[in-house]
Amino acid sequence: MGYTVIRPSTHGEWLLERLKGIGSSDAGTVMGASPFSTPLRLWRQRMGIDPPVGETQAMKNGHFLEPAVAAYFADATGAAILEESEGDWLAVDDGCPWLRVSPDRLFYPEGVDHVPGNLCILEIKSTSKPVDKANLPLYWVCQVQYQMGVMGVGMAAVAWVTGSPRLSMDHAWVRFNPGFYATLKGAVDRFWNENILKGVEPEAVGPGDAALKYPVSRDRSFREATGEDLANCRRYLELKAERERIDGELLRVETAIKASIRDAEAMTVTDWDTGDVRTVVRYRSANESRFDEAAFRTEHPEEYRRCLRTVFDRKELEQSDPQLYGMYTSVVNGARRFSVIQSAL
Repeated sequence: MGYTVIRPSTHGEWLLERLKGIGSSDAGTVMGASPFSTPLRLWRQRMGIDPPVGETQAMKNGHFLEPAVAAYFADATGAAILEESEGDWLAVDDGCPWLRVSPDRLFYPEGVDHVPGNLCILEIKSTSKPVDKANLPLYWVCQVQYQMGVMGVGMAAVAWVTGSPRLSMDHAWVRFNPGFYATLKGAVDRFWNENILKGVEPEAVGPGDAALKYPVSRDRSFREATGEDLANCRRYLELKAERERIDGELLRVETAIKASIRDAEAMTVTDWDTGDVRTVVRYRSANESRFDEAAFRTEHPEEYRRCLRTVFDRKELEQSDPQLYGMYTSVVNGARRFSVIQSAL
């Protein structure tokens, strides 16, 4: 099967075209690999139950940085990036038109003929976290494997800019994995044809999903526990006790290391055969600035008053005039609180 390229005339039209299927940015979500969303959250947004996620400042930053990362990649690898691959466009699978991808760039590696068989995909990322080139985030891998599968491309690269541990750019190559793509495509097919088209709600996969489905409790309502519920409650308490034990042991070991390092800034280990010295622990002082507000107020009273902001004291009103306070007080639904009662088990 091949694919068809769609080039909408506006960014708004491009967004509408994306809604006609599942894009590569949602592939990791469908697979349950995204740290930012879940299949249930994606489904609720696509069904119009929840509003779509708005563009965050991090997303805007990534958009602004994209040309710089592409230029870095071309300079680092000698790749010839296709100018026409920039901007808003989609590649739509001819046999399964719900499979829709919008790679950031297309390119030819250095030294190869510029023929379709040598075309590669470039995915560009910006992140505040460190990136392990040998173990890319799974949702990144899902994204590029999905793009390669739809477009019949055998190789892709991911290039990124990160601020951790310092501002830097790097890249990694990803070869097409037919088995991985088959699993990914199967998950996307089921999500689109069963969950989206038939309106079947995906299962909740985390506590965030449970709270999303049932954000508030009904007053004075009860549900009889099943045998499975009781087993889950007992297991929850066992795991909670185990976590407390592990946290306690972690604190003991951390305290022992800190005591051993004394007032040194780092702890090292030396390979006496090679002379290589490696840092295994850092425990340095974190210098911070402290403003002496009392001294400033005494020595510069006018400047102090200029910077002073009056804060409404709600507690004072509640105590001095509870009736007036009550006129402006109402009960609102807050986050649900979860607890398992050990004595009931």
